[in-house]
Amino acid sequence: MRNLIKKLISVTNLSFARISTVRHASSKSDAQKPKEEPKNVEQIKKNICVEKYGGVTTLNIDRQMTRNSLNEATLREMTEAINAFEKDAEAKVLVFNGEGGSFCSGFDLDEVGEKGYHTLVDAASRLLRRPLCDKPTIAAVTGYAVGEGFELALACDLRVIEDTAVLGCLGRRFGAPQSLYGGRRLTALIGLSRALDLLMTGRPISGCDANTMGLACKLTTTGTALGESIKLAKSIIKFPQNALIMDKLAAVNSQLNPNSEESMRDEAVMQSLLGSAIEDLNQGIKKFQGGIGKHGKFYKLTDVPLKDWELEETIEEIIVKEDEDKNKKA
Repeated sequence: MRNLIKKLISVTNLSFARISTVRHASSKSDAQKPKEEPKNVEQIKKNICVEKYGGVTTLNIDRQMTRNSLNEATLREMTEAINAFEKDAEAKVLVFNGEGGSFCSGFDLDEVGEKGYHTLVDAASRLLRRPLCDKPTIAAVTGYAVGEGFELALACDLRVIEDTAVLGCLGRRFGAPQSLYGGRRLTALIGLSRALDLLMTGRPISGCDANTMGLACKLTTTGTALGESIKLAKSIIKFPQNALIMDKLAAVNSQLNPNSEESMRDEAVMQSLLGSAIEDLNQGIKKFQGGIGKHGKFYKLTDVPLKDWELEETIEEIIVKEDEDKNKKA
C-alpha cells in the first residue's frame, strides 16, 4: 500500500504530496544561491519507516517475516520516531501502519524467551503514556492486530479497520498479560462486559466485529486502511489544533487517568500478580516454540498440534474381513 501511495503521489498533485525544496521566483536568485538539497522526508531504519505527507506522518512497522512483531530494537526505534513526531511543529497527525498486510502481531515471543519479559516492556515504556501522544494518532489496522499489536491499536485515538482484519488478545494462549494498559483502554472504549469477553477468552474478532463493538471510527475494505487513514488525518489537520488537543486530552484523561486510592490499590494488586504471570508466560513461550498455538490456534494447547492434513475431513476406510471358513470352502 505504501508503494502504491508513492506512485499515486508521483502521478497526481495530491494535497499531501511530500515537501520539496521551495523554488525561488527569479532565475537570477537561483544562480546566486547554492542549490538546496531536497528535504529528507523519509527516515528508513532497520525495522520501521517514517514518512511525511505535509502535516501527516506515517510510522510503518516493517518486520514482515514475523507479521510485524515487536522486538526490543523495533520498540526503541518507535520510541525515537514518536518523540521526533511530537517535537516536530509541522507534524500534526501520526498514522501507525504495518507493512506487508499485517498491522502488528505483538511482542516477539522468541525474544521474550531470550531476553525476558521485562526487557521488552521497558523498551515499550513510551507506549504506556495515556494518551500515547498529545497530538492525534490513527491506527491503520490491516491483517493481524493481536497481542500487543491490538494494544497499540487501542492506544491510538482513532482506528481505521479493514473488514478482514483480525484483532484480539491472543497472548491469552500463553499466559501473556496485557502489557500496555490494553485492559483499561479496551474497557474505556467498548464497556466492561464486552471487554471482559475479549480479555478472558482471548478469542479473535474480525474487523466487522470490531466495528460493531465500537472500536473502529471507520470500517473499510481490504488494502485501503492506510489510504483511508491518511484521508482522515487530512480532514483533522485543517482544524485549529490547540482546541482539538485540549478536548482530546480532557476526554482521554477522564477515562484512562482516574486519580483515586482505589485505582492505585488496583494497580498494586495487578503488579503483585505479575511475577506469577511471567512464569506462566515463560512456559507459554516454550509451547509456542514447540509449535503449540501457532497461527492463532486455540485448540490442543497442551498437546503437540495436529498436522494440517490431519485436521482435514477424511473418509473413514472400512475394511471388511471375509470369514476364514468361507475362504476355505471356496
